[in-house]
Amino acid sequence: MLTLKLTALMGCLLVAGCAGPMDRIWDDPIYRDNRERFQRADVETARLDTRGEFNAVPRTLQGLDQLTVNDAIRVAIGNSPGLRRAGYEVDIAAGRVIQAGLYPNPAFAFEAEAIGAEAGSNGDTTYLLEQEIVLGGKVGKAKGVAEADRLAAQAEFVAEEFAVAARVSRAYFAAVTARERLESRRQLIELADRLLNAATAQVDAGAATEPDQLRAEVVREQAQIEFESAQLQFEAAKRSLGSAMGIEESVDLALSNSAQQLPTLPDEKAILEAALEANGRVKLAELAIERARRAHSLAQAQAIPNVVASIGPRYSDLDNEWTIDAGLGIEIPLFDRNQGDILATRAGRLSSAAALHEVQLDLIAEISDAWAAYQAARVAVSRYDERVLPKAERTLDLTRQAYERGKADYLRLLDAQQVVIESRIAFVDALQRLHEAAASLRELAQTEAPWRDSSTGQINGEVQ
Repeated sequence: MLTLKLTALMGCLLVAGCAGPMDRIWDDPIYRDNRERFQRADVETARLDTRGEFNAVPRTLQGLDQLTVNDAIRVAIGNSPGLRRAGYEVDIAAGRVIQAGLYPNPAFAFEAEAIGAEAGSNGDTTYLLEQEIVLGGKVGKAKGVAEADRLAAQAEFVAEEFAVAARVSRAYFAAVTARERLESRRQLIELADRLLNAATAQVDAGAATEPDQLRAEVVREQAQIEFESAQLQFEAAKRSLGSAMGIEESVDLALSNSAQQLPTLPDEKAILEAALEANGRVKLAELAIERARRAHSLAQAQAIPNVVASIGPRYSDLDNEWTIDAGLGIEIPLFDRNQGDILATRAGRLSSAAALHEVQLDLIAEISDAWAAYQAARVAVSRYDERVLPKAERTLDLTRQAYERGKADYLRLLDAQQVVIESRIAFVDALQRLHEAAASLRELAQTEAPWRDSSTGQINGEVQ
């Protein structure tokens, strides 16, 4: 009977000691959908090289006839080692949540007295089962601290996704504007050819001198040099885009987004409100405050000592009888009442609150700068497109006609051509600045995510 009772007692203690939250439940749908995509990709494409190291086969451009900016972002998300690392950091934090929620294991002790005594009788033999009983809710509070770390890791994962998207968006529109510059240089070669033909005709007709023709030939050669340079820059931009997407080769697909498809963003106030609510740095700062609060609560609970309970049978060889030993032990918090950690965690709460305010001020400044750049670029694009370029091209056309009739000298013609060249290049530069500023504002706001698969039910970063 005694043996059965001891067996039951040991079983109860073991069950209590090993109980814990072994399941994984992600409460963030954005993290869950992206992380599951990575896990599927890792399982399907992972391989071991000769050294036994893990490698994932990069996602390529196969099956795509053309490349949109959102296609490029999706490929980059599938290949990003930084995003994979951030995902596994969440798994690490999740493991620590499980570990923090586990109860202390019971301990079994065996004691025997006077083994091998010559008198023929031994002393007492004791079988003791000990269990530490955690008081003050320390297990739950430690798990709460670890849970805050897990939520912070998830926030870092989502922030990394937006960082990847912004990086690819900048590289994509750098390639698009490089293509636009190349096209402008090609058009300028055609223009230089027409000017050269006009100068040659004027020289042949005796209305111009040979230096005019030589100048036209120099301008044509300069246009060819600039065109070849633009070709090299376009190829370099496509290689940079491939690198940003996580592929080794240059991107040779047609880039279907045009730089002149202007981005549409809400006003500065709406972007600022979105950033102060959804930006990853704000989320991390808010989670740091919550973690500090939980850490302070845990430090206060750790001042409460735990109880150690023990129970087990004792056999006395002298008396030839079995008895039960039971005991309770508790630490006396006379000197160490965890007062140092309590003080430190209280200061941590104040520090994390100040850090949140600092992050908010930094975001306000960054959004102000990015918005100013965005507005300046948008105004420049609009004015070049609606005013400067039409006037410059009309001026060149009229000057060329006047030159052909002998009513304008060649210097005026060259000056008009130079204005057109500078205006076209400045227009493309303004377009690139506009898209770069828009990418920065989207990264700061972290609310729009059109690259996400619509099957996840997420539109503009919101779960539908």
